[in-house]
Amino acid sequence: MKAKDIMRYLALINEADKEYYTEQRNWFLIYQDAVTSDFTIEVIKAKRVNDTTITASLRQHYLYGPEKADRTVAYEERFIKISNGWKDADLDFSVQETLHFVVKYQVEVETKAIEVCEEAEKAYASVVKELGLEPQDKTTLKLYADQEILRQSTDIRVAYLFNGWAEDGESIKMYARRERAAIAPLIAHELTHKITLGISDSLNSWLAEGLAVHFGNRSFRGGNALQMGWFTVEELSRPVTWLEENTLIQMTDEKTIGLYNSVSAMVVEFIVKTHGRDRVKALLTELSKYPRYDRGYDYGKMEQENQKRLHQAIKTVLGVNMDTFNRQWLKWISSQKG
Repeated sequence: MKAKDIMRYLALINEADKEYYTEQRNWFLIYQDAVTSDFTIEVIKAKRVNDTTITASLRQHYLYGPEKADRTVAYEERFIKISNGWKDADLDFSVQETLHFVVKYQVEVETKAIEVCEEAEKAYASVVKELGLEPQDKTTLKLYADQEILRQSTDIRVAYLFNGWAEDGESIKMYARRERAAIAPLIAHELTHKITLGISDSLNSWLAEGLAVHFGNRSFRGGNALQMGWFTVEELSRPVTWLEENTLIQMTDEKTIGLYNSVSAMVVEFIVKTHGRDRVKALLTELSKYPRYDRGYDYGKMEQENQKRLHQAIKTVLGVNMDTFNRQWLKWISSQKG
C-alpha cells in the first residue's frame, strides 16, 4: 500500500469474484493518484471459521489530501483460501436474494436488509417502466453500516459523505441506515447508473446524474425539482457550460450539490419532452460506439473527453450543435412552471 503497487495489491484479491476484483482495481487506481500518507492496517482480532475461511476485525488509517484529513475506519473482512493461497474476499457480508437482486449486508444492518430487499424490487419495477431498459443479470447490492466505510469502498476523492454509488462493472453500494421511504428512490437512482453505464461508460458527470435523477428518483418524488418547489426557474436556468465547468465530487455545500443534480435532471427532461425518450436511448447507443475505458471514473481526462463525446453525440442524434442545444434548453426551462 505504501508503494502503491497495484499488481502486488491485486494479487491479494479473490479474482474469482469479478465484481469485487473490478471494484478493488478501480479503487486502487484512485488511491494511486491520491495524496495520502501514514497508511496503516491493524489486525484487532482474527477468527478461523473453517479450513478455508478466516474473518478479521481490522482498523485502517491514513491521512488524505494536503489538509491531511483523518480517514480511519474499522470493519470486518473475510479471507478465503483457494488454490493459489489466501485471498481478500470483501467485507464479511451476509447475503439475501430477491427476484432481481443479490443483497449483501454487514451484520449490523440485518434489520434494514429486510426492508431493502422489499424496496429494491419497487425500485426495479419503476426504473424498467420509466427508462425502458433493464440489467441483463441479477444486480448485486451491498449495504454499508457506515458512510465513511462506503466512501472508503468506492471513491476516496469525494469531498462529502454520500448515500449511494454505482460504477460500470461494479455492484451498487448504499448506506443502509436510511428511513424506509428513502430506500427505493436511492436504489432506483443507482440502478439507473448501472444500466446506463452498462451501455456506455462515456457518460460525463451531468448526463450520468441527470439520467439517474430523472429516470430513477423523479417518479418517487412526484415531480421534478421545479414542481417540488426546491428551485425556481431562475435558479435552474443554468447553461450547460455551468454543469461542465463544475466538478460534482469537489462540492461540499448541499444546496449546490442539489442544484447541480436538479439542473442535470431538467436538461435530461428537456431532451425527453422535446425529442422523445427514444432519443435518450439513441444518445446512449451513439456513445457506446466509443471504446470503453473499463476503469473507475477519472474526473480529469475522462470527464473532458466525455464532454467532447457527448457534444458529438448530440449533434449526430439530435441534429444540433451545442450552442443551439444550449439555447433551446434555456428557452425551454424559462417556459416551465412549478
